[in-house]
Amino acid sequence: MSVERATRTTKYVGVYQDLKTKKYGYRVKLGTDRITGKTIQEHRRGYRTAGEANEARTAALKKKHDLGALSNANMTYSDFMDRYYIPEYRNGVESSTWRSREGVLTELQSRFGKKKPRDITSLDILDYKNELLEKHSQNYARLKFGMFSRSMKQAKKHGLLKENLVEIVGGIPKQKPEVNFWVKDEFERVIQTFSIEDFYEHMSFVMVWLYYMTGMRVNEATALWYEDIDFESKQIRVWHNLDFINGKNWKRKTKMKTDAGRRIISIDDDTIRILKEWKSKQEKYGKFDFVISYTGEPLGKSTIGRIIKRHAKLAGVKEIQPKGLRHSHASLLINELKANPLAVQKRLGHSDIQITLGVYSHLYPTIDREVADQLGGKINIKTADKSLTNFNGNQSYQKEKQD
Repeated sequence: MSVERATRTTKYVGVYQDLKTKKYGYRVKLGTDRITGKTIQEHRRGYRTAGEANEARTAALKKKHDLGALSNANMTYSDFMDRYYIPEYRNGVESSTWRSREGVLTELQSRFGKKKPRDITSLDILDYKNELLEKHSQNYARLKFGMFSRSMKQAKKHGLLKENLVEIVGGIPKQKPEVNFWVKDEFERVIQTFSIEDFYEHMSFVMVWLYYMTGMRVNEATALWYEDIDFESKQIRVWHNLDFINGKNWKRKTKMKTDAGRRIISIDDDTIRILKEWKSKQEKYGKFDFVISYTGEPLGKSTIGRIIKRHAKLAGVKEIQPKGLRHSHASLLINELKANPLAVQKRLGHSDIQITLGVYSHLYPTIDREVADQLGGKINIKTADKSLTNFNGNQSYQKEKQD
């Protein structure tokens, strides 16, 4: 009779009972043999109870874990980051994410590199947390501290420390960022500062207009080609995202920030006319695939930021970041067009309506005021000439009234 037919499972994982001897045993996997590549298993039997077998199995796992930790006991935080954490992290994220996070990981190595992970104390961690909060905005400090916490969590997972003290110190809460945006009057003042007779300023005008009237993310609009625009149907297919390093080093990707980011945006007649005029202007200078371009190559975020800053100053309005134009479009939809949240969600490419409501809830007070104003006069107010009830609850009030 085979082993499988002569045993039955118990409530403990990996523990079984031999039906012939009535004794209990366990099986456990302890990793992989580095030479043969085969799974290392341990099999023991002869225990009186299932509980004893389970305790023995747990002890075998703990011994394996402790041996693994012991073999890496002298590994520094920097060694762990170089050999294990950073390569795994780099292979698991987008190239643009890696470029933006690489400096943070280097900073962590510089700060804690010489210490063994198990020697990093809660006070070391608290000092780092306080320094981040003094040096950076709360959300950027949170990002850095979160990356440190994740690296320590991985170190614990691989047996380099028994407890992740970052979790005991506590993380940095997220602060809802305030993003400046332009209302319609401010936008109208800005576009008056562009001279479309100048090729570069014409491009700059089209860029600002396109962001303001579509709400596309920065790297969605910079990736836009004319083949993405259906001039007849008056629609833009937002199907690409730009991974930009510099004017000669970029990649146009089909992977969007979210699945909902791949969408179709309807555009108005003014936008159609402006895009057609710009396309004709570009054709006089050569072949252009990118809509937002004056060289044939895509535009970088830093250049976009400088254009916005320059013309905001000329118009005498507040400076905003490139992503502020996306918020400006949301303001236009909500406060000027009275668009409902579902329409805003679809146009902006949010994966969840809660994101729309969370990010743009501050734009809705105007709508609330208008609703309240419209409620006035809707109800015909008429009350009774005398009481229709026999309520005698407040006797002191009745006595004062008689006196």
